[in-house]
Amino acid sequence: MKKRSFFTSLNPTGILRWSTLLILAGGAAGLTGCDRGVSYVATDKDINMAATQSEIEKLDLAKSKLSSGEVANNFHIPSVGYYHAEAREFYEHPYGFLQEGRWFINGVWRNENVPEALAVSRPSPEALKKVEAALEKEQKVATNSTPSGSQNHGFGIGNTLMMYWLLSGNRGFFSPGAGFNQASGQAGNWQRGIDRQRSAVGSYAAANPGYQRMIAQSRASGMPLQSGQSVRGGFGSPRSSMGGSSRSSFGS
Repeated sequence: MKKRSFFTSLNPTGILRWSTLLILAGGAAGLTGCDRGVSYVATDKDINMAATQSEIEKLDLAKSKLSSGEVANNFHIPSVGYYHAEAREFYEHPYGFLQEGRWFINGVWRNENVPEALAVSRPSPEALKKVEAALEKEQKVATNSTPSGSQNHGFGIGNTLMMYWLLSGNRGFFSPGAGFNQASGQAGNWQRGIDRQRSAVGSYAAANPGYQRMIAQSRASGMPLQSGQSVRGGFGSPRSSMGGSSRSSFGS
């Protein structure tokens, strides 16, 4: 039952919220005319854009807390693990993971479930070294997987940014090594790659009100957007540019 998602929700700061963007874009589109009898059908490109948007939002939400050096209980960093706030350590299983009648709590299997003692904490120096080792390894993999030796700016870069933010927020609590020092020279490029993705999704949403409606419906229902899903009301006909199956660079 291992989750592969990045993150727990934290409060974003200093960014334009996606909801604001969609409202503004939707208002402008509404002035050009509408047809409440038309259904909009989600395309593969919509699905990829929605996945990209979701990952960017999660990064935005995580950045403030990680940059302060703290991690929420059960926060997951791929290739590092799930954070147990009371133990100040990352483990393979989430806090409270149930298996064969026992619960995994702070690195120990218990016969009784234990309520969360801490919502957030600062990782131990040992946990931070584990994060740095994962960061160094991920940078090597990214560099070796690109012909030019340059870092790509996909889902993996979001993961490296999270690790870098956390280590940056704890520079006084561990001795930085090669992984962190190398990342310090790359972090700006990684962030610009994420920002380019943010701009691409924003432009796509502004030009495609049907996509906006799909996102609103997905959030209201709590269900992920699926190809072929339809929505009706006030958004005009699907645009031809929405078709196709191009993949977002946030794919793994």
